[in-house]
Amino acid sequence: MQYDKVRISSVNVDDGKYNEKKKKYVKYKKPKITKKLLLEKDFYDLGELYTAIKFHTDTDPYNKIEVSFTAYQEY
Repeated sequence: MQYDKVRISSVNVDDGKYNEKKKKYVKYKKPKITKKLLLEKDFYDLGELYTAIKFHTDTDPYNKIEVSFTAYQEY
């Protein structure tokens, strides 16, 4: 199998911040979502794809990792 256009992105969701004046945590009306593209590549093996995903989840453990790709069978 071949995996084309693999995109691994880091997604950070910020839903509020601590306000010093009010001395409490204030939530935003809409959470701030920040996406950062970490990798865009083609893979020819599931093991390679797994190691890339594992590496990025280990290096950025506090954010979610979003993966998208197109897979097809190669003859």
